[in-house]
Amino acid sequence: MTSRQGAGLAAALPLVAYLTSTPWAVAQERLPPIPPDQMSEAQKAVVAEVVSGPRGHLSPPFVPILRSPELLARIQKVGEYLIYHNSLEPRLFELSVLMLARQWTQQFEWRHHYPLALKAGLRQDTVDAIAEGRRPPHLSEDEAIVFDFVTELLGNKSVSDPTYARFATRFSAQNLVDLIGTMGFYTSIAMVANVDRTPIEDGTAPLLLPLTGLVTGPLPEPVPGPLTGPSPGPPR
Repeated sequence: MTSRQGAGLAAALPLVAYLTSTPWAVAQERLPPIPPDQMSEAQKAVVAEVVSGPRGHLSPPFVPILRSPELLARIQKVGEYLIYHNSLEPRLFELSVLMLARQWTQQFEWRHHYPLALKAGLRQDTVDAIAEGRRPPHLSEDEAIVFDFVTELLGNKSVSDPTYARFATRFSAQNLVDLIGTMGFYTSIAMVANVDRTPIEDGTAPLLLPLTGLVTGPLPEPVPGPLTGPSPGPPR
């Protein structure tokens, strides 16, 4: 093999991994995988960057984002930090991701993270309760703090002083920011995947059932609700 052939093979390997890890035959997918010979140089470069990283492949929700290669290059780095270097322990990280997936009824992320959550130490009845939109009955103390924080953040678009203070007493400021960052990252991924109709992975995890009907008209105006009382201090 010549040096030129070797260089060409090395350049092609990320695209091979991309092709072999991406489900192609999905009729409803709106932004399907781009054949390598139709990719721009920027798209090829970001695919190579993702595949050479800790993921080892282009995750299906990244396929539609590849239409904006600079966005993908930046957002995948955020995800890489949150998944592999998050200051939250995996059990609490997976709890928050499952709650986000339930909020958006995001089937890909739910099926992908379901076994990871159980492996990280979440109880089966905790995962089942989240799937059904219920408060899990046997949360540990730290799980309950994260569950309440995420529930308020997703439902009220902020958190109350008591909920903030409870979190700040148990967790660090980095934990706080990493949890919020996790919510922001997976909200972006959920929106893209739901619009794209990203195909669902094979697996044994049950699919999510819808909890409410689809919104077909304008949303009501939010009701103002200023926080009262003195603001608690920052997390340690």
